[in-house]
Amino acid sequence: MSIGFFKVVLRRLRLIKLNRDFPVFLIFLGISIIFWFMQSIQEAAEVTLTYPLKVIDLPENVVYTSNMPSEVSVTYTSKGWNAFYYKFMKNDNHELTISFKEINQKSGRLVIETNTLRRAVMHVKPQGMTFKATSPSKIEVYYSNGQHKRVPVVFNGHVSTTSGRYECGTIFTPDSVDIYAPQHVYGTINSIKTENATFTNLEDTLETRMALLVPRGAKAIPDSIDVRVCVDIFTDKTLQVPLYSENVPSNKIIRTFPLRATVTFLVSSTLYDNISADDFLLVVDYNETRSDNKRCRVHVRQKPANIRNVRISPASVEYVIEQSTE
Repeated sequence: MSIGFFKVVLRRLRLIKLNRDFPVFLIFLGISIIFWFMQSIQEAAEVTLTYPLKVIDLPENVVYTSNMPSEVSVTYTSKGWNAFYYKFMKNDNHELTISFKEINQKSGRLVIETNTLRRAVMHVKPQGMTFKATSPSKIEVYYSNGQHKRVPVVFNGHVSTTSGRYECGTIFTPDSVDIYAPQHVYGTINSIKTENATFTNLEDTLETRMALLVPRGAKAIPDSIDVRVCVDIFTDKTLQVPLYSENVPSNKIIRTFPLRATVTFLVSSTLYDNISADDFLLVVDYNETRSDNKRCRVHVRQKPANIRNVRISPASVEYVIEQSTE
């Protein structure tokens, strides 16, 4: 009705000349607008008010592990000036208050039912308004009774570098986070992954902030971490490392020829001077010796975690087994 009314008025305005009849027309227009306004406010109208949501009587050990809405929108219907007043002029500053004792507790979940929300609305409902609905109509969140544990962060992604550069480690700050979760979720979490990410053609160390993939119903504190993807130039390094033996009976001795092996590997320029022969453990295994074969394979039992392309020369050595004199 109102849109059609104004279209007619605009059409007539185009036809009117600025003459002595124009003031009469303005009076007519004003009376028409007043009539339209008085008729409109007599019709039923919807009014939506938004209230802050507050849960009281919350036990000290309860921690929300999913998002509790901070606001609830309530839709009312009303007629006349009351609807107009609340829709365009009134700024209602009430809040919806719900006691923790009124909330259903189901296996680590808190459920605020529609009827509970409606009861809270009745305490703040403006006079002359009729309640229609809330949004959300029902609230469900997960919670923990304060139970938490510290778990490590795991990188979840792919890193590639340009030619001649290598990824030499990923550093998390912090490297572990506190996890809060309901009992049925708590026991299944032993680590937390970062969001999936792909970093390609890196030429230098990358620093970024990454969110964590937290299982449904759980909460991580913090929920994001600083990640440092270390990129460096790698170069060859060669060391002479002594050979040891393992699984040798107490009355036997293995002697190898040579007594040392050459270890060649790639290491970042930053760590080049920090790697020594003491960081490696090379062994021959007595259980692999045979009377018809006088050579035994060399095994790498220990090496630094931040090197790559380890080569051993010779890969096998000659040996003799002697009786112990002790």
